[in-house]
Amino acid sequence: MLILHIMQKRKKIAYLIGACIFTVMALAVIQGYFIYNTYKLTEREVNTKIKKQLTELEDHPKFEMIKDSWMENSAKFAKEYIDEKISKKEYFKLIQKSQDSLSNALKKYMDKNKKPEDYDIGYSDYLTSLVIIKNNKIDTIYEGKALIFDNKIKSNNEIYSSGGKWENSNQIDSPDSEKTAYTILLKTQQFYSFASWQKIILTQMAGLLLFSLVLMFFVVYLYYLSIKNLISQKRIADIKTDFVNNITHEFQTPLATMDIAIKTLQRKEDEMSGEDYKTTLSLLERQNKRLQKLFVQVAAVSLTPVADTSSSIDIGCREIKEIIEDFRLSKPDIAILCHQLNETINVKMDRFHLNTILVNLLDNALKYGASQIDIELNSVDNDFLLSIKDNGKGIAQKEHKAIFDKFYRVEKGNLHNTKGLGLGLFYVKQLVEVYKGDLKVISEENKGALFIISIPS
Repeated sequence: MLILHIMQKRKKIAYLIGACIFTVMALAVIQGYFIYNTYKLTEREVNTKIKKQLTELEDHPKFEMIKDSWMENSAKFAKEYIDEKISKKEYFKLIQKSQDSLSNALKKYMDKNKKPEDYDIGYSDYLTSLVIIKNNKIDTIYEGKALIFDNKIKSNNEIYSSGGKWENSNQIDSPDSEKTAYTILLKTQQFYSFASWQKIILTQMAGLLLFSLVLMFFVVYLYYLSIKNLISQKRIADIKTDFVNNITHEFQTPLATMDIAIKTLQRKEDEMSGEDYKTTLSLLERQNKRLQKLFVQVAAVSLTPVADTSSSIDIGCREIKEIIEDFRLSKPDIAILCHQLNETINVKMDRFHLNTILVNLLDNALKYGASQIDIELNSVDNDFLLSIKDNGKGIAQKEHKAIFDKFYRVEKGNLHNTKGLGLGLFYVKQLVEVYKGDLKVISEENKGALFIISIPS
């Protein structure tokens, strides 16, 4: 039921995260839609203002003078062309010849009449067609797109503004003293360009864009904080639940050992020798102390232990024999071997701290399926080396750093298969660090684990 409850909680959190992501995406789409519509509306407003600016530009007498000047040149060309004094190619040369002077006049006029609220726009006037009709016959002089004049502000994104058509009928004297009638048809197109079109629009929308981005950021950040707090609260709740469920199991080893010893005393009091009696009492005393210190460890786990290097202790297989025997008493199927590589091994360390390190590492090996544990004691350059190797389940590479965190326990398939408080390896690391030592683990899944501790002299 507990496992099912945990899985349901995780599923709910996954649904909540999914709902938050969907909500943020929906808000982003809606926000994007409104921003796009605002952009288009702003674009139309800017376009309307520009067209109004162009209308005022083209309705001015000065502009009409520039246009009329070019029209008069075209009329003169038509008359000379009909008189066969010039060819069609001369007209294109005429356009190019007058282009600079007309453009300079237009630029001067636009700069002089520009208002503070006006946009910097490019204006271009193009000839698209020149046709002369004589004796009901159409003679096409030019057809295409030739620049007549502009204000020398060009952009690749020219926008069509308007089209113009000019018609002029006239007569000339023929050599036979008859009048020859002809008509000139001119077609033009006007374009405007806006080099910083999008920049201007985005500048006008800057406030809205900034507000939208800030709002979206706060929404995402609030969702993030909410989910983070929810996961944190769930983790704390799980830790508390695990703590309550597992704390009794953590104390079972010393309690079971004490229970065996007490029953042994009760049943065999008359048969026991004095030596056996003392050994059993010593066992009870050790387990009682261990139980008390386990309570202290749980209660004061947030406190950093204080190193005691005022005195040194001798350590060897004989000194840890009692700890090994206690483990064998509660776990008779476990083989615990001790190897001492130096005859004399001395370390400046509190004996209780050293025993705590050893007990927690042995406990860890037992919890994770070890059937054989090898303890190796060594001294290299006066530094104390302790290694504990087991043939248990092993630890995945990705778990190596996390196993020393407070309350952390290796998980398998999202389920804790092993009872424990997740404090043992955390406390071992604290003790090793307080003595300025080094702790590392070498392990792979299903290949056992090797813990190596080095304590400097």
